[in-house]
Amino acid sequence: MVSRADQALQGAGYNTSQLKELIRADMPSSYRAMSLDQGAALGEEAFSSQAMLNHVLEEELIHLQQKAAVLGQGFGPGTAQGLEEAANAARQFRKPE
Repeated sequence: MVSRADQALQGAGYNTSQLKELIRADMPSSYRAMSLDQGAALGEEAFSSQAMLNHVLEEELIHLQQKAAVLGQGFGPGTAQGLEEAANAARQFRKPE
């Protein structure tokens, strides 16, 4: 599944080289993933379908790109919300129903 998600992201024009570390983790049911310094921790829900994994990895990749661009270093009121909104606006793989 991860290889197919990587291929889908690359096919959509993403450079997936920032996703160096993917860890499957036991996370609360409302969490699909969490960004790491060089990748992401993925919860069970992220693997519920190929479309969901594509969606989740795209989001984590966008967050890594934001970190690399230093967008998240100055946190203040609304910073996290702004980064989430920017990630949602940039995404190509919408959350599957």
